[in-house]
Amino acid sequence: MVQKTQTQTNHTNKRTKWLHDLPFQTVLIIFGFLTFFPLILVVITSLKNNTQFYQNFWLPTFPLQFDNYEVAFSRIWRYILNSVIYSSTTIFLVGTLSSIAGYVFARFKFPFKSVLFLGFITLIMVPSVLTLAPRFIMVRDFGLVNTPFALIIAWVSSGLVLSTWLMRSYFESLPQELFDAAYVDGASDWQVFYFVSLPLARPMVATVAMTVLIATWNDLIWPLVTITDRSTMPLAQGLMQFSSSFETEWGPLFAGYVISSIPLLLVFVVAMRQFISGLTSGAVKA
Repeated sequence: MVQKTQTQTNHTNKRTKWLHDLPFQTVLIIFGFLTFFPLILVVITSLKNNTQFYQNFWLPTFPLQFDNYEVAFSRIWRYILNSVIYSSTTIFLVGTLSSIAGYVFARFKFPFKSVLFLGFITLIMVPSVLTLAPRFIMVRDFGLVNTPFALIIAWVSSGLVLSTWLMRSYFESLPQELFDAAYVDGASDWQVFYFVSLPLARPMVATVAMTVLIATWNDLIWPLVTITDRSTMPLAQGLMQFSSSFETEWGPLFAGYVISSIPLLLVFVVAMRQFISGLTSGAVKA
């Protein structure tokens, strides 16, 4: 009898807890649906031709136009290759420079270090649109318009500020005993950085790489300003070639969107553990 009463009490508590959590679960389901519905709609639209698109925008229509993916890939493969080259170069340069600068700001003492770092970090608060015209004038005067350097230099300069701050925060969170032990063993400053600090900072390096990749892969405004040669366009700008003055090929365009998102998803799946570890370690400790 006592066991039966206890079982009923447990069921009652579980039901009460479920009813208490129901509003929160409902809100999460709604937000989850609103988050994923645009992605689902992109996939649905990528399997339509223009007639199906205009006749039934919201729901799938048959037959499914899988040929849109072949058409899209045949047109954007060059843009994908361009973006891979530009983004990889930018990630390498930003990762190298920000890790060195972050290490110097975190572990070395020199005059006006705090003032210099504060002035450096205040650049985060400057909207990028305010520097659009000055950057274009500089790129134009250097003769870099319609070249990859116009994109890479601008992306590196804009990505260094946040990346340096993240790397400095992580290096500051490392225990001083690690560095003291390395110096006692006779390691130089460069050896301490390369063999001690940098391997420990892999989660933050992955975080920096992901943030830079997302920013460069999806950037559209700066390429529109500096690139007009189709052979040099990155992917985000190249996708606009599906639209003309007369008609937009909606199916291949959305198929291009799906294809362009696959590299980002693959990179995130591979680097997800390091990325989350970087977000929840050095950036929070500092």
